[in-house]
Amino acid sequence: MRFLNGRYGAASQPLDIVVARQDVRDDAALRGTGVLELYEELFPPTERDSSEDIVRWVLSDDVGERRQFSVGSQAISYRLDSRCFILRAGGHAIGLGFFTYDHASDLIFCNYVGVAKAWRGGGLARAFYRQMIVTLDALFPRNIGVVLEVEPFDRDRVAAIVADLERAGRRELAADEQDEIRRLLRVSWYDKLDHAVFCDARTTQPLLCRSPCLDPCLPSSHWAGGEESYWLMWQARAGVPSAKRPASEFWQIAVTAIYIEILAKSLVDDDPNGRRDYWDYATTLVAETLQRTATTDVHFARCLGEEDGALLSRWRRLAIDLPI
Repeated sequence: MRFLNGRYGAASQPLDIVVARQDVRDDAALRGTGVLELYEELFPPTERDSSEDIVRWVLSDDVGERRQFSVGSQAISYRLDSRCFILRAGGHAIGLGFFTYDHASDLIFCNYVGVAKAWRGGGLARAFYRQMIVTLDALFPRNIGVVLEVEPFDRDRVAAIVADLERAGRRELAADEQDEIRRLLRVSWYDKLDHAVFCDARTTQPLLCRSPCLDPCLPSSHWAGGEESYWLMWQARAGVPSAKRPASEFWQIAVTAIYIEILAKSLVDDDPNGRRDYWDYATTLVAETLQRTATTDVHFARCLGEEDGALLSRWRRLAIDLPI
């Protein structure tokens, strides 16, 4: 258990952080924190994994042990360690973080981070995130950094939405408008935490990668419709010599770690024989992403510039409450 220093919110009780398999060791204890209910409150159904899967990953499947299976004649292994961090007030979850360490790449993948609406503000979310990273560095001393996905935002579309809100004086946003603004706000949050984006040095645009469909049980004809496009953001671990490698090398490592080591292998391991076609599909899609960017001059850059900062300032002046 770790206590979070500082005063946040109106409560006088101390805030603490507990970690699955360190402080919370079984199913009942994990559920008893209320973290799964908080998870469902923070993330819409389209963005959530099954709560049952999360419990299984952090308590029994992704526990740092090598797992092996075969797809046809191909022997496959992987080794993951997933950790759920729970920020508590009075013993009840008010924040969560879910990270997976991939032993093959020494990368930490940030799956989810969130803080209950009533506790946002005052820098609590940033303090919580930074403490989680400190703990992860201690748990996995070989790690070279943290990588995560963010949904791309359309700057022109956000500008048009903000301008219309300013002009019309309306307070309600349509669902698609909320989604577009949230994309910018999420990128902004990680940008403030000094995460960089992988970008094409020639165009200065973030590199786009394609995530395989997350449901291999769907008919294969539906898999392409379940794919999503993301930008990848990265924060190197300070003081690690290996973190000084070229950005292009990190790009290849990150794409492979997220979509093969963590995603595809975990999904196929559940049913190696029945999901052979999915394995071929996922590995082909990842290979296409890497081939498409093989000759790209990859650089790290801050995702937001002055134009984005001005747009964010205009959004904040509207004082519209839109949790991200």
